[in-house]
Amino acid sequence: MDKKFGGSYKNDNSGRKRGEKRKRDDGRKEEKVGTEEVDWLALAPRAINVSEFAEARVTEINSMMKAIHSKGGTRRVFQTLPRHMRRRAMSHNIKRLPRRLRKQAEVEVQKHKRASQKQDGGSQRKSRRYRRKPKNLLDEYQRRSRKHAWLETHIWHAKRFHMAEKWGYKIPQQPCDKSVRASYRAMAHHCLIQDKSYYGMIEVTGPQGSLLTCLSHLTDTDTGLTFASASYLNGARHGSIMLYKHNQYPHHAIAPVDVLWKPLHQNSAEEEKVEDSVSADKFQSTEHRQLWLWVHPSSYDAVLEELCVAFTAVPVNKKKKKHKKMKVEKVGDGKTDDKVSDVKSGKECDMLVQKCYVSKDCNIKITSLKHDMVRFHLQGPNSHSVLCEILKSADINTEELPGLDDGENKASGDSEQSDKADTKWWETYYQSQAEKEIHENQSTLWKSLGDFQRSSQLPPNCVIALTVRDPRLFLPEKKIKVAPSGDRNDSVTEREDSMSRHLPNTACSSPIWDKNIREKVSKDKMSVNDVNKKRSELVVPGSQLNLGRQENRVPVLLLHNPGNRDNNTQLGLGGGWDLIIPEGWGMGFWMALVYAGGRAGGERDSLSSAKQQGTPHFPHSYPDTQACKQLSENNKQELEAKHLRYPPDKRPNFTKLGVIAPHNCPWDKLVSDWNDFDVTQGRTQTSNKQTEQKSHTQDYFVLRSRAKLNCLDKLCQPERNSKPSNDITTRHALIDQLLRENQLSLICVNLKMVQRGVVTAFAMVCLPSNDDIKCLHGNKQYGGPLEPLHKDPQKALKKLEKKLKTKKGDSELDKTTKSMLLSQCERLSDQDTMDVRNSCSRQIIGYVTEGCHRLSMGVGCAIAFCSLPGLAQLLKDKQTSKHATVLVRNTNSLQYRFAYIDVVTKL
Repeated sequence: MDKKFGGSYKNDNSGRKRGEKRKRDDGRKEEKVGTEEVDWLALAPRAINVSEFAEARVTEINSMMKAIHSKGGTRRVFQTLPRHMRRRAMSHNIKRLPRRLRKQAEVEVQKHKRASQKQDGGSQRKSRRYRRKPKNLLDEYQRRSRKHAWLETHIWHAKRFHMAEKWGYKIPQQPCDKSVRASYRAMAHHCLIQDKSYYGMIEVTGPQGSLLTCLSHLTDTDTGLTFASASYLNGARHGSIMLYKHNQYPHHAIAPVDVLWKPLHQNSAEEEKVEDSVSADKFQSTEHRQLWLWVHPSSYDAVLEELCVAFTAVPVNKKKKKHKKMKVEKVGDGKTDDKVSDVKSGKECDMLVQKCYVSKDCNIKITSLKHDMVRFHLQGPNSHSVLCEILKSADINTEELPGLDDGENKASGDSEQSDKADTKWWETYYQSQAEKEIHENQSTLWKSLGDFQRSSQLPPNCVIALTVRDPRLFLPEKKIKVAPSGDRNDSVTEREDSMSRHLPNTACSSPIWDKNIREKVSKDKMSVNDVNKKRSELVVPGSQLNLGRQENRVPVLLLHNPGNRDNNTQLGLGGGWDLIIPEGWGMGFWMALVYAGGRAGGERDSLSSAKQQGTPHFPHSYPDTQACKQLSENNKQELEAKHLRYPPDKRPNFTKLGVIAPHNCPWDKLVSDWNDFDVTQGRTQTSNKQTEQKSHTQDYFVLRSRAKLNCLDKLCQPERNSKPSNDITTRHALIDQLLRENQLSLICVNLKMVQRGVVTAFAMVCLPSNDDIKCLHGNKQYGGPLEPLHKDPQKALKKLEKKLKTKKGDSELDKTTKSMLLSQCERLSDQDTMDVRNSCSRQIIGYVTEGCHRLSMGVGCAIAFCSLPGLAQLLKDKQTSKHATVLVRNTNSLQYRFAYIDVVTKL
């Protein structure tokens, strides 16, 4: 048995007895002091004085007792018990707890009551059944919408979208179920709808000459069409105009605004008079005009302030708007349904007092109409068919309207007589024969446009006004997908040809311009509950409801968007309509659009649509505006915090990758570095010129002159059948002239990858060397050069500190190395002292603001901004017969990729 178990039970040489454990030899033996052995155990005290011991450690004892009696974390008192002692009733019945814990539980209950009373305004928190009643539920909605305003479609979006708090609004960011590819399919092949009611509206009224004269100080004709353009001034078309601070062009850009003038004419008999007034002496005209501006909420206050400066307007006191309480209405069987429930958003955020400004001579008035209109944005080839499905022209002839039968009249009694006694807004407005003719012409026009397959066949940016029926009355039971009309004949083709050139002059005349009519339309809106009650009284269930005179008539405006008109991409991509309706009617028209086949999108889908079209999106791609600078700073902080949450081995080392600004675009430093470089001579300027021009580097701007941008774009394209010597001389002279006038400007460019690769935001746009261009032209499979790995002084400093810890003293060499590494780390952490242009092996000329894989072309594309001196250097070195090519590198990669560069000429 001893052999089997590998040992014996007898005592060994160490003197251990049978079954005794072997003691570990931990090296603790009696120490020898000199030649004598010291027994430390004999020197220890024979007894401990408890009082002195406790007094010396009173702090540790108190902290231990406090930890014992206080529960940690967020657990309740009954959760501190063992599981076998817990009971379900302990959460609300204190007597179920052991006696020793009841006092602590009572304190916890009182604390919870005080917190709930404070939250509910001093009263005890009501039951869920009480809180879910429609009246109390809407009171809660009012409270929650005070900090950030809600759109009228907020409740519908909140159940299906990720909501974001931006610019003082609760905005639908992105749908919970689909990605950007689904939104692209809707935009390219079907219909994508977005609620853009957060765009604020400003109304300016006054004499036409005074308006145009003052507004001319905020724009410039070099950028394109202005407020005084004939195509905008007659009200037949709308457009986008870039605004600047008063007499500050081309510096201090504010934001692009959508512009719409009230039509001059009201009937066809005044056409000749209108044409004469528009063409001759428009700056001296004293005719009273009305102008609407739609502004992005990030720049709304800045635009309003600059308009007051231009018109020398001062604020005036105006009565407070009566706050309308939101309504949740019952549907069908009495249950609240988000499909057709109507919720009016509270406007307590900043619109209790309507802002109004009047010029000093009291002839111009500026009114803030924020939240007064609802705007839906429709994109896609089916957007025209969807609108034709939901917008039915209303009947305004009161004599021909069917009345109620005798039975209903007897049942309704005096209430029906009082309803008939009330005059509807459309009965008063359409009393004149001229307005009736305009309405009939608009109805005929809209009916004829129903045969069109796409809105791209209409004049670009045209405006169509309609007075339509309530779309809730013919809402389908199930969602349908409306398809374009397939009927094609010679008459339709002829009509398309005539409509593509111009629309009738009366097509844009609408009663929606009258504020009193808009308020009347919103006030007289029939509730969803009343509509459903009328529907339940139908003899034949499912038949169309005809309310006759009681039916609401809604004036609407349709603003046409032509979409992409660039030959390099899909023509008409992103085109569609903008639907403008009075406030309070948002949910009614939104549900009609959804049931007609529109796919809802959010702010992310709007940005994705702009990327797919290759157009700059505000405010992301407007680097010279204050809104873009604020957005970039917020994004930088968020991205840096997200980057630092990862451990060092799970995040890219941007220092070793040679990336100075991984989370933002340092435009001011880029412009400053290229401003020091003399492109005409190919060398750095002298110190006197540097100090003289560095004082103006903060005034960088985006070049928006159409003529100069077209010239630069032409230089980027390959040229054929031209003499090389003459062409190079002319090109260099032209580039030098542009540089002298716009040294501090940024140029918006479109990048298209030569081969593979997808560009992301903050990617660097660099100049290729002559060897890079030779390799590209010699080998079609050449992907691009690689950036050499940079040294990280922070990592070397950590290694040096770890090495110094093991040493007893620091040598003079180590101290010098440490100070050198510290100075390098400080220099890398400060972007202001870094040379952005030469921070990589290839010179940086710009940065990417938006990049994606463009699905319509099947290649990676991006929107970027380049410094004009850097772009001039590229164009001077470019071969005449080749397309201008740059190198692009993402922030998390060492690989450079080739990309063709084109200048965006319409900003």
